[in-house]
Amino acid sequence: MRRYLSLALVVAVGLFLGAGEVGGQKIGGKLIIAQGTDAESVDPINFSASPTASIMEHIIQTLVRLDVEEVGGQLQTTPKGVLAESWEVSADGKTWTFKLRRGVKFHDGTDLDAAAVKLSLERALHPDCAAPFRGAVLGRLAYSPASLTTGAVADKNAIVWRSNLLLGPEGNNVSVAIASGGSLGVSVSGSAVTVTAPGGTTAAAVIKAVNENAAANKLVWASNAPGSDGSGAVAPVAATRLSGFATSVEAPDAATIRISLASPFAPLLQHLAHTAATIVSAKRVREAIAAAPPCGKGLQDKVEGTGPFMLKEWKRGERMILVKNPNYYEKDSAGRTLPYLDELEWRVIPDDAARMIELEKGAVQIAVRVPPLDVARLSRDPNIVLDFTTSVRTIYIGMNVRDRIPDKPDGAPNPLADKRVRQAINYCVDKEAIVKTIMGGQARVSDAPIVPQVFGYSQVGPYPFDPARAAALLREAGVSLPLKLKLHHPRGRYVRDVQVAQAVQAMLGTCRIEVELIPMEFVSFLALINKAPSEAEHQLYLLGWGTITLDADYGLYSLFHSSQWPPGPFNRGYYKNETADRLLQQGREEPNPDQRKRIYAQAQQIIWDDAPWIFLHSESQITGIRKNVKGADVHVTERLILWKTWLD
Repeated sequence: MRRYLSLALVVAVGLFLGAGEVGGQKIGGKLIIAQGTDAESVDPINFSASPTASIMEHIIQTLVRLDVEEVGGQLQTTPKGVLAESWEVSADGKTWTFKLRRGVKFHDGTDLDAAAVKLSLERALHPDCAAPFRGAVLGRLAYSPASLTTGAVADKNAIVWRSNLLLGPEGNNVSVAIASGGSLGVSVSGSAVTVTAPGGTTAAAVIKAVNENAAANKLVWASNAPGSDGSGAVAPVAATRLSGFATSVEAPDAATIRISLASPFAPLLQHLAHTAATIVSAKRVREAIAAAPPCGKGLQDKVEGTGPFMLKEWKRGERMILVKNPNYYEKDSAGRTLPYLDELEWRVIPDDAARMIELEKGAVQIAVRVPPLDVARLSRDPNIVLDFTTSVRTIYIGMNVRDRIPDKPDGAPNPLADKRVRQAINYCVDKEAIVKTIMGGQARVSDAPIVPQVFGYSQVGPYPFDPARAAALLREAGVSLPLKLKLHHPRGRYVRDVQVAQAVQAMLGTCRIEVELIPMEFVSFLALINKAPSEAEHQLYLLGWGTITLDADYGLYSLFHSSQWPPGPFNRGYYKNETADRLLQQGREEPNPDQRKRIYAQAQQIIWDDAPWIFLHSESQITGIRKNVKGADVHVTERLILWKTWLD
C-alpha cells in the first residue's frame, strides 16, 4: 500500500524516500519539470487550477496538511500540523483554536504570527476579492459584493429578501422583511422573519444577524435569485445563508488563531489544507492592499510565503523559476536544512509529444501527464521511470443549462436547458470506447460525479452507450436536427484532452448533433467560461475537477450548488436544483459520517438524473521521471512534492 504525501509540507522524511536512500541525499542542483499549462497566479485568492497549486505549495504553506493513505479502496486522510502545531475544537463544533509553530519566517524576513494568519484568511473571505475557492473551501458566501458590503437597509438593490427568492427546508415560502428600528434585531413568527435595523445598516450586518439567530438560521435557506447574474449589478440580488467557514477569525495572541463558525462545518480541517487557505506575509499583503484596497495588487505575480522555495523569475507562457529559501525551518533526519535542491524550474510545454521528447532528451527531468499510448515506448528507456499514481480527478464536459445564452431576454434559446437533451447527449457518447482507445485503458468510466476513493461517493451510473435511447429523448424534447453546438476545450491541460474532445465530437455526430470544437490556451479558456450567465456564451466545455480534500463536499458543493455560479466559483454551467442545494448544505453541517454519506448519495442521484455534465472518466496519473531524480513524490491530488528531492 502506497503512502501519499499531503497537500502541504510533510515533516517526516521517511514517508516517501526509497529504502536505503535516507542519508544519501545530495545537496544542490536544478530540477526542471515540464507541464502542459502555465500557472495562472501565485496569489492564493487568485488561482483555480491544480498545475498552479503544484507550484504554489513550494512557496506558501497552510496551517495543516493531510496525510493520505488507501484503506479498503478508499483514500483516507489524517490532518497533521504545518504552520499550526496543534488545534482543538469546542463541543458544539463551532469554534476551532490553533496554536502556531514558533520561529517561522516569511521570505521577506518577517515573522509568522497570528496577525498574518488572520489577514490571509480574512482576505480570502472578503466578498469583494471574489476568491474562486472562497465558497468551496471557506464556506458559503454570496458572490455579489453589493449584497454584502454596500447600501442602507432601504436599498433594495443591495439586499432583497423576497418570498419568491427564499425557500424553507420543506419547500415552504419564507418571508423576510426589513423594518426601521433603533437597534439591529431579528424575530421569527411561523415562516416570517423580520429584521429590525437602523438606517445605514449594511447588508452584511443584516445577513449576519439573520444567520446568528438560531430560529431564522434554521428556517431560511436561500439560493441565487432568478434573473440575477450574481454580480450585484442587477436587482434583485440574491440573499444568502452564511454557513460553514463564516463568522470570524480572531487572534487572541501572537501564537493563537480562533475560527468561529455560524454552524458546524464537517470538512473544515481538510479544507484548511487547501492551497487557497495558505498564509502569506502580512507585510506584503498590507503593502498590496494599500496600493489597491481591499484585495491588493501585485500578489498574483510575486508572493512572500514560508515555503522551502522562493519565486525568482516568471516568464509567462514559458517558465517559472524558484530558488531555495535559505531560512527554511524544516530539517531532515540528519539535521540538514531542506530543501536539497537549489532551484526548481517549471517549463510550459502544451504539446504532449514535445513534452515527452524533452524528457527523453534529458532537457527536463520530470514530465507530467504522460500520454497512455507513449507508456510502452518510455518504459523501454533505461533512463526513465514511469510513476503510476491514483488520481481523484474526474474529467467531464459541462453544459450551460440556462434557458438562453447569454442569459438575457434577447439571448438565443438554449436546447441544453432541457434535461432530456442533456441525457440524450450522455447516452450518445461511448465512454468505454474513449477509455479503451483514447486513454489506453488508463482511466475509469465515471459512474458518479466523484471518484470511488472519495468519502461520500455513491455509484449512481454510468450512462450506457445507447444511441436509440438518445434519439428517443431528442424526439421527446422536440429538438430539430441537426442540433448544432460549440465545445470549448483546453489543449495540454488534461491527458489527451484534444483527442477526447474530438472523439466526443465524432460520437455526437452519429446522433445528428453537430459539434464545433474550439481549442484554447488554458488560462484564456478559464476566463471564457468563468463569466456571469448574463455574459456567458459557452455551451459545452471540457474540464476536470480533483476532489483534493477527499471529501464529497469539495467535489459536489463546488460544482453543483447554485451559490457557486461564476464569476469566481466553479458551477460554470449554472446548474441549479433546489433539493440538491439543500442536501449539499446539509452535508456540510452534518457531523455524523454515516448520515453524511446518505445525504451525498441522495444528492448524487439527483445530479446524475439532471445530467448537467457529460460524465466521462477519472484519470490515472502517469508521470515520467529521469532515473537520476530521487525522492520526488507524485501526490494523489496531482501535485509534485519536491522539497525533499535531489539529483543523483
